[in-house]
Amino acid sequence: MTEKLPLIPYPSGAIAMLNGTYMHPSSLVVALDPVFDTEHVLHYVKEYLGVEAEKGERSPNLTIAKAIDLKDEEAYRLELQPCGCRIEAQDLKGIFYAVQTLRQLFLAYPHAIPCCRIQDAPALHWRAFMLDVARSFCPVEEIRRIIDILASCKINVLHLHVSDDQGWRIALDCFPNLGEEESGRYSKQEIRDLVAYAQDRQIMVVPEIDMPGHFTAALAAYPKLSCTGGPFTVPKGEGIFPDILCVGKDEALAFVKTVITEIASLFPAPYIHLGGDEIPLDRWVACPDCQKRKKALLLSDEKALLRWFCNEMTMHAASLGKQVILYNDYLDQDYNKNIITQVWNPLLDASLSEHPAIMSDYFHTYLDMDHTLLPLQVVYRYGKQLQTEKDANLFGAELMLWTEYICTRAERDLHLFPRLIAGAESFWTHQGQHDYRRFVDIFGRYGEQFLPPETHITPRKQWNSCFIISVLQRYKRRRRVKRNSKKAGIALS
Repeated sequence: MTEKLPLIPYPSGAIAMLNGTYMHPSSLVVALDPVFDTEHVLHYVKEYLGVEAEKGERSPNLTIAKAIDLKDEEAYRLELQPCGCRIEAQDLKGIFYAVQTLRQLFLAYPHAIPCCRIQDAPALHWRAFMLDVARSFCPVEEIRRIIDILASCKINVLHLHVSDDQGWRIALDCFPNLGEEESGRYSKQEIRDLVAYAQDRQIMVVPEIDMPGHFTAALAAYPKLSCTGGPFTVPKGEGIFPDILCVGKDEALAFVKTVITEIASLFPAPYIHLGGDEIPLDRWVACPDCQKRKKALLLSDEKALLRWFCNEMTMHAASLGKQVILYNDYLDQDYNKNIITQVWNPLLDASLSEHPAIMSDYFHTYLDMDHTLLPLQVVYRYGKQLQTEKDANLFGAELMLWTEYICTRAERDLHLFPRLIAGAESFWTHQGQHDYRRFVDIFGRYGEQFLPPETHITPRKQWNSCFIISVLQRYKRRRRVKRNSKKAGIALS
């Protein structure tokens, strides 16, 4: 007997429905394998299931055992019987995700849960969400709320875009003029606390410091790091701006290396994102310092100079134990092979690259676009598309929220929900278990229960637009991407 349990993401493995029901307990006695940390496990059970819990071997109604046959650290087995519940996992991560699944069953079935056996593991191991806090500052408490939602739908990476032309959001000791208190900036302690909060929910926070382009906010504070010397004002809205870091000046290179070092000390993740997208190189062409550097290094053109700069920063990051991620705008075979490329531009052929790839295609993952440009069903099928292609270089996938015109919690929510949840399922659930109609049905019935109170959800009638309107809007947007890419000197396929 099979039944569609109300779960998001839907389990990747087998679901077996068993006889009887599991009654909600008022408290749990947990029999725990000693290899697992008691404090963490009891914390998960109390926080997410909303019941008191204590460790005990006599008459346990929740047993948590190590499963040596599960090779994936995020995999788990969950079994509910009338007499109690059993979780099997290889790692604490698997226990955490089992508890998330159990939480949804508790919410969907307020009194008695149908007995069942679930086996589950993720399809993709990098399941990320990018939050742009540079264009529009996002308060710490709001980021915590977003982290809670990401954890509940088994997203395991928060990519935090903390610098751009329009803002610099982390206060650093090395260069205190970066960012402004009045426009929003995180202290180092706030960052440490956010990272710890995310880690407790099995989410890795990866910072992005965009360079050498999208750098106006830094140049406004330190104009001597530019090719022209400024002055600069921090712009509003979107755009590709001409002034970038001057890589011909030794002090500019020392500046970014010092910044990378301090940022790396705040984020324990083994990755750091350095942007590397949409970089107009005209200033370097006219800059005596950049031309002197190019000549001294025997480089053929400004793109070769950009490649040299990115490889230099990659080696510096590696000395700090960090692997660099760059957008795929300019990446070629001469870039350091350890760089992970993030593929966003739909006009570039990513299949030619030998670098590990995080897929975040513009027309499948950019949640800042409205639903006429990015319907719910398009987001949902992206994970299946990636799994079907079976690209050996696939590192993972990522959903994106740029915030040039998204400033409030309500605006963020309406762009995110339910598309963020759909994307999360498409990344976690193996392609054989993908079912768009099932997802729409479950979210329609239980979405509000699964999300925090007062979450704004886009009305169902807007989830998918008229096909013809969508095609026309996407055609116009593709032309815009092509125009901006040419402006930034990106060689299109």
